[in-house]
Amino acid sequence: MTDPLPRHGDGPAAAGRPEQLSARVHVTAHGRSMARMRTALAAPSQPVGVRALARRPPDEPAIALLDAWAVVADIVAFYTGRVAQEGFLSTATERESVRELTRGLGHELRPGVAAQAELAFTVEDAPGAPQTVTVPRGTPVQSVPSPGQTPQIFETGADLECRAAWNAVPAVATVPQSLGSRPARIWVEAAASGVRTGDTLLVVTRSATGAPSSAWACVVVTDVAAQPPEHPGWTLLSVSAAPGTDLPSDTLLLVKGDRVHHFAQRAALSGWNLPDGGPPTDGPATTPGPRGDGKLVLELDGDDLRILPGSWLVVECARPADGHPAAAPGDGGERRLYRAVSSSPSAKAHHGFGTRTTVVRTDGTARDLDPRSTLVHCRSVELPTSRMPRTEPATGRRLELVATDPALQPGRVVVVQGRDVRTGAMATEQAEVVECAVDPTGTVMTVTLDRELRGAYAPDTLVVRGNVVTATHGETVTQVLGSGNGEQRFTALPIWRGPLTYVRTAALAGARSTLDIRVNGELWTEVPTLREAGPNDRAYVVRNTEDGTATAVFGDGVRGARLPTGTENVTAAYRVGIGADGAVGPGQLSLLPRRPLGIATVENPAASHDWAPAETLEDARGAAPRRARTLDRVVSVGDYEDFALGFAGISTVRADLVLDGSRRTTVVSVTGEGNERVGEGLLTDLAAAFRDVCPPGAWVRVLPAEVLWFGVRVGVLVDPAYEWPAVARAVAAALERRLAPDRQRFGTPVTAAAVTTAVRAVSGVTACDLVRLLRLPATEKGEVPLPPDTEAVRVLTSSPAHQSAEGICPARLVGLARGAVEVGVMPA
Repeated sequence: MTDPLPRHGDGPAAAGRPEQLSARVHVTAHGRSMARMRTALAAPSQPVGVRALARRPPDEPAIALLDAWAVVADIVAFYTGRVAQEGFLSTATERESVRELTRGLGHELRPGVAAQAELAFTVEDAPGAPQTVTVPRGTPVQSVPSPGQTPQIFETGADLECRAAWNAVPAVATVPQSLGSRPARIWVEAAASGVRTGDTLLVVTRSATGAPSSAWACVVVTDVAAQPPEHPGWTLLSVSAAPGTDLPSDTLLLVKGDRVHHFAQRAALSGWNLPDGGPPTDGPATTPGPRGDGKLVLELDGDDLRILPGSWLVVECARPADGHPAAAPGDGGERRLYRAVSSSPSAKAHHGFGTRTTVVRTDGTARDLDPRSTLVHCRSVELPTSRMPRTEPATGRRLELVATDPALQPGRVVVVQGRDVRTGAMATEQAEVVECAVDPTGTVMTVTLDRELRGAYAPDTLVVRGNVVTATHGETVTQVLGSGNGEQRFTALPIWRGPLTYVRTAALAGARSTLDIRVNGELWTEVPTLREAGPNDRAYVVRNTEDGTATAVFGDGVRGARLPTGTENVTAAYRVGIGADGAVGPGQLSLLPRRPLGIATVENPAASHDWAPAETLEDARGAAPRRARTLDRVVSVGDYEDFALGFAGISTVRADLVLDGSRRTTVVSVTGEGNERVGEGLLTDLAAAFRDVCPPGAWVRVLPAEVLWFGVRVGVLVDPAYEWPAVARAVAAALERRLAPDRQRFGTPVTAAAVTTAVRAVSGVTACDLVRLLRLPATEKGEVPLPPDTEAVRVLTSSPAHQSAEGICPARLVGLARGAVEVGVMPA
């Protein structure tokens, strides 16, 4: 008999199984068998001679015979224990035992899933290049391997129509500038505008004339920010009202100014430096225009040929100050706006001294001006201020892009790239175009996507790659499997190359093989099992092993048709490559073994995703009972978790009932391998699989789980026999192993006590204190500076899915960010 006793499991294999059975069989070993047989011979009921035989040494022939049977009993005990051990799924150690036991529960070892990657093609745009290029399905793209890797082949999954206009569509990064903002700021579309602090600017509308009007204003530059970090190529001017005016200091009193001019020169009227009390000039500094037309003519001090006809002039007349005949120029006063009609150099004599002047004829009415209290702002240069950069990041589902011809088509997969303003790093995500509309001017194209963007993108860095197609890992090969024999039952033909590629699907297991077998040119069908196949069904099953090899098994004439007799009449086409081998980084897929005509380059903007490793025997121990519990039907909340865990590529699952308005919704929060965020394709396939197994009327939402990232700050006391740097590195490594996201489960808290236990287990640590758990920003996963101790907590807990003001939020688990462990010295 067997006596199953509980044994506590540990490690990832025991996740979800708090107890693991260890079969213990009560059998008799060699020594005990000999002792029992000698006791039976020495029993009082035995004759005297037999009782004497029980005390004979082992070299006695009768005792030697008993010893031989004790050996037989020992061998039988050994194999009885092994048979009992291998007869239970929880205790079996042989691969074949686990494989057959799981098959008895209707579960076949999952072979894994190939990685997916979005490929962005660039079309030649040189003159004479084709306008449209078609990239056929199955086009191979090879990776450039990193050190320690081997080249991998990805193949496109559909035909793709490419156009040069869709290579990289930029976002509309500017908007019309309104100058009525608070505080008053003016964006200049130039890296070096020539404007300096203290310069005067003129803001006018298109309808402004030389007459004083509320359609113009003078402002003074208070600060110049050339090329701010967020907006290179721009200059931001902070301005305030000119001194002496009644305008508030933080506004221009101009709602929509169309033109901004910079005055590069401030000039004085001729005769401004005459002695007090003397005649102002030997002739007037301002005179009526020729032929008595009554126009104002300004005579400026100095020879300046850069005052061009049509340029703006602002004449500033200072107000008289108390006790003084005239205030100094620039103290503020009356300002009038004029346009220069013409300008010419001239000469003038003052008290016998000659000086050079510039005579400027304006379009304004003649008037008398005091040279000593008048200042003329001249040499106006228009600044490019009609537009300003977008300061709000691009979020949501709607993007304003530069219009293309033709516009992006609905249903097209695109890749959105740009700098995420929340992290400062470049981000990439995939979406599908739902609607595309071009404005009447034909310059702006509004694109509506099928999902909300996860990132918040800086508009000047945002581009949309339109020539995008999804590719999967695996290289296509063809081979002759062998020859059929009509007299043979359950013919098994090995697949020569491996591992056989499985790609993602919405089926119950979440994956399907790429194997196509033809017999005498006719395509046969792969089925999960031959038990339900009829005698004429041209079907086969695929059996995978842990080493990546695969075998195709055909029927016996009762459960599936036999292979017809022939010579090399069984052929196969399949793909090779699966699992972690397809995990390539951004930009690694860039080589085209067969370059389509008109394609310049190709790359993967983001890393490959949604791959899954082959199921191990330990994984199968838990997967097979889950399959038996659900029977491919989902009713309870626990069924949702069991079903999702059996889906290829899903690592951790939590299901919650959430009241969404007036209905109850089952929210399934999932993570991928290593608790990474799962791709949209995997979410879509899992949701489709749920629809096939859920009862009618059930509402299900599949969401990627969120990770609450945290860091650890801890102080340790090190044994003097150990080196401090080595112990500090060991402490950090121990915490990263124990608290990494792929080791966490929903509902499992992280406590300071658990951190202390992990630290004390490191060799060389004699004491530990000052454990701090520090929350980190949700989007940070790399090396980040730890926040101050004031944000420390003692316990970090995960949260279930719930309803919030923004909608349904997925469940959250906790995970230690990379490089977020700070080990200090504990005070002695």
